[in-house]
Order: sequence, then structure tokens, then C-alpha cells
Amino acid sequence: MSAALTGCDGSSSTKTIHLQLVPSVDASKLTPLADSLVPFLNSYVSGYEFEIDVGASYSATTSALVSGQVDGAFLPAANYAQVSLENPGKVDVLLSAARAGYKVQADDFPGFTDDAKETQRKAMNGEITSSGAAVTSANASEAYSYHGEQSTTTVSYYSGVVYCLRDEYREQLGLTDLDLDHDGTVTLKEVHDSKAIVGIMETGSSSGYVYPNKLFYDAGYTKGFVDKDTYNSLSDSDKDKAIISTKQGTYNEAVTKIMDGTIDVTLGYFDTRYGAAYVTDTSAYHNDPAVFDKTYTIAITDPIMNDTVSVYKDTDDGMRNAIKVALKAAAADGDKNTEGTAAYYLYQIYSHTGYKDASDSDYDKAREMYTWTQEHTNS
Repeated sequence: MSAALTGCDGSSSTKTIHLQLVPSVDASKLTPLADSLVPFLNSYVSGYEFEIDVGASYSATTSALVSGQVDGAFLPAANYAQVSLENPGKVDVLLSAARAGYKVQADDFPGFTDDAKETQRKAMNGEITSSGAAVTSANASEAYSYHGEQSTTTVSYYSGVVYCLRDEYREQLGLTDLDLDHDGTVTLKEVHDSKAIVGIMETGSSSGYVYPNKLFYDAGYTKGFVDKDTYNSLSDSDKDKAIISTKQGTYNEAVTKIMDGTIDVTLGYFDTRYGAAYVTDTSAYHNDPAVFDKTYTIAITDPIMNDTVSVYKDTDDGMRNAIKVALKAAAADGDKNTEGTAAYYLYQIYSHTGYKDASDSDYDKAREMYTWTQEHTNS
């Protein structure tokens, strides 16, 4: 735990609050953003100063929090669910993040039912119009256009997405088609049957592993994600139930790997194309609509509870309150689109647009999903 700093007269002075980020994007991007955010956080509270760094992995950050090496951490829902089950009483959830929704999901075709998700998927691919009508040669000019447009609606849940490079652009790279029956769509079955390499995140990632794992399982791929060597060693019957996968690195790297054909399919949050590429000034696809136009959305997962800000069990009330005050103030200070403001840096880090007080029960569904995953992995 962070110790209080002591002045020359022996009196207690400013206490350091050590927060840690999980490396959903490259640390070289997160670190300067966090460094820019820190002075803002310090200005909102007295008696405390913030230190923010990036963990080596999702599990490393979780372990650091459980052991009290850091005071607080930005844990995804799946990681909080895991630690609350495996290390009960070691970590407390303090805040839930809020995010601006995407217009296609929050406004234009809202909902999380299977029908709603399928309509959103079609819209993202330009297969329907804004009124939901199927696109034909007669109304092709009215096809829904998706470039990660943001909603003014704040959401407490988000989805994961499964997407790939469109076949016409794969062919330019000398890659084989994923749309095996050439009907204009790519399905989970075609992902499997084409022996596509699926890029995954760590097993603790909600949108990069946990929820897509359930998506594929429900489609009949009950052996889950396996590396290529493991896949090749399986019996034919087990190969029918397995998805070839590889670690894709950060979400920034995953977008690049999809675009250059290094991997065939990627898993991630809704929408890594926007948050980890289009609005990221260090990305090769910054402000480049090709990242949307050249890719195809295969599937959308069930809703995922937003990230947490969680604290070590012995973090005192003063620190807890300082974290709450500072982060809420930062989210309200400026605008997510105005560089140089606290709100901008928060949004650039994790697309967070606000924070609300959280309770452990908010993550009951996340625990159910984590338990399911533990029970069904490689079954």
C-alpha cells in the first residue's frame, strides 16, 4: 500500500493514491495519457496525489490489487467477477464506468435481444437501410452507413463484436475467402469451416474472450479457443467443436492485424475500430473510414457490464472518497472531443465518459458468466 509522505517536522502530508490500468491498448499509448490526466486528478482533491501506471497484463493488475500493491485499479467486469469469487473480501468495487453509446445500438436499432443484435449487425454492414429495410439494387444508395457514430445516450452496458476484413480486401492480400458460400455474409460456422485464425485477448477480457467464448459455444463450438498446434492434435470430432485462435496483442494491434491479414477474425469491445483506431491519433487508421468500410461485422455478443474502478480492501475511506471525487470531476471537466481536457484524456484511455457509485450486486451477471466460463472451457 502507498505510505503517507512525511514532512520535516514529522507531520503527515500528502498521501499518494496508486491506481493501475489494464493494458487493453499498448502501454506506450496509455502511459502518456495517464500522465496527462494525473495533474487534473490532483487538482480536484486536497491531501492526496495520484500515481497511475499500466499493468503488464490483466491478471498482473488483478493480482497487484488483491495483494495491495496498488490502491485501486480499472478492472473490466470479468476481472472483478473473477476476483470477487476467487479472492472474496480482498477487493471492493467503487465505481462503474459510463460510456457514450454507439448510435446504431443505443438510438437507431436499440436493444440486446437476438433480433436487435442481428439488426444492428446488418446495419453495421450496410445490409439494411436506416428504416430497417433490406438493401436491394433499387435502394442501395439508402444503405445504413456505420463509421462508429456516437450517441448522446450514456450506457452502463456494452457489447463485444466479432469482425473480419471483407473478402474483396482479403483477396488483394492473397488470402482465401471467409464467406465460403458467397452469399454476402460471414457466419460463425464459416469462421470455423475456413479454419480462420481468431485473435483473442487474455481469458479475463470480457469482450476479447469471455463473452465471445460463450457466443461460439452456443453455436456448437464447445471446445472453445485453441491454438493451431492444439487444434492440429485434436481428433476430427473435436476439431468440429474447436476454433483456432491466437493472442492478438492490444486492441490497437488487433485492428492493424485484421487490416493487414495477420489474423482473420478479431474479438473486442464495441467498437475497437473506433476507440482503438479511428479516434486514436497514434493509429495508422486515425480518421480513416477504411477501418469500417473494409471490415465486416460477423456477430455481436450479449451485453457486458461496464468497467469498474475497484480498490484494495484496506484502502481507507479518505482515499476511496478522493478517487470517487477526482474521477467524477475529471469526467465532467471539458469534453471528450476537446484535447487538453480531463474528459478527453479519460475518453482516450478507456472511452469512459462518466462514473457512478457501484455495488457488488451490480456485477452478479458478470459472476454468472465467469462461473459459466470456468465450467465450460475446453469441455
